[in-house]
Amino acid sequence: MNALAKQEEHHIIPAHDTPMVAMIERIAMDPNIPIDRLEKMLEMKYQMEDRQRQQAREDREYAAKTAYFTAMSACQKELPVVSRNRRNSHTKSNYADLAAIEEQAMPIIHAHGFGVSFQPDGYNEIGELLIKWEVSHAAGYVRNGIGAIPVDGAGAKGGVNKTGTQAFGSTATYGRRYLLCMLFNISTGDDRDGNAPPEDDSAISAEQATQLREKIDAVGADIQRFCNRWDIEALPDLPASKFRDVMVSLERFGQQQRAAEVKS
Repeated sequence: MNALAKQEEHHIIPAHDTPMVAMIERIAMDPNIPIDRLEKMLEMKYQMEDRQRQQAREDREYAAKTAYFTAMSACQKELPVVSRNRRNSHTKSNYADLAAIEEQAMPIIHAHGFGVSFQPDGYNEIGELLIKWEVSHAAGYVRNGIGAIPVDGAGAKGGVNKTGTQAFGSTATYGRRYLLCMLFNISTGDDRDGNAPPEDDSAISAEQATQLREKIDAVGADIQRFCNRWDIEALPDLPASKFRDVMVSLERFGQQQRAAEVKS
């Protein structure tokens, strides 16, 4: 007999203690009672036991579900904002990788009785990787579902930069990281994955500094006045976040200069 059957048996009132069984015994010993009445009484007994089993099952499921969400609430209160330990060299921003999230969050998740699993499940019709997720709790309640993750096979400019195996591994890791954060409401202080920081305060690159100098020369602007205008000591000190606006501003300055020359 398995554990579930033993539990159900435990929740059923023993047959010899029920008034129903006592009545059946009296009917069975009375030769004047028709056999069909005995059969009906037995059927009623079986139905009562089935209802008891169903009620016991529903009570256990409710208790397990309640324990799950109570533990989830307590767990989320203890989860930290995960430290960002990786640098995206393309966007010059930091993010927390899967290892950092698991190292800082999983001990707390496990301490509250949760188990987490992820499993790839093929691709959907638009080529997204499907990842099955499951969160189980020690009390017996389980939640699961499927996440669809776009395949990471291209670089920032759209060119293919990974083999099929590399793209699968990168996508699966990305999916696990984001699903884990979503399921437990884990914050990394950076929900942009290091791909779109609100502002980049680092200085422009050497290539951008060269482009800037060429643009200043082309429109006839004064470098010292330019530096004073943007509050920098030299062109390489210009913040990268301002590079695009500066180039647009210089283009407008050049147009104004050419218009003035035409009028003169």
